[in-house]
Amino acid sequence: GAISFARIRRLYWAAGDPKGGAVEHGPRFFSQPTCHHAPELYGGIRESEAAAMLRDFFRARR
Repeated sequence: GAISFARIRRLYWAAGDPKGGAVEHGPRFFSQPTCHHAPELYGGIRESEAAAMLRDFFRARR
């Protein structure tokens, strides 16, 4: 909601989250009729690199 209310023009992200995300999966927040502003969406930027970083981070925390 905050991204929509702030009228952010573009949203970039690296690693998607099929289980907990709300942009491309799940509720698809910006596709809802109650969403009055939808930014341009750019996902998967350097995705394999970001996924490896996340994997390493959480592996180290265990």
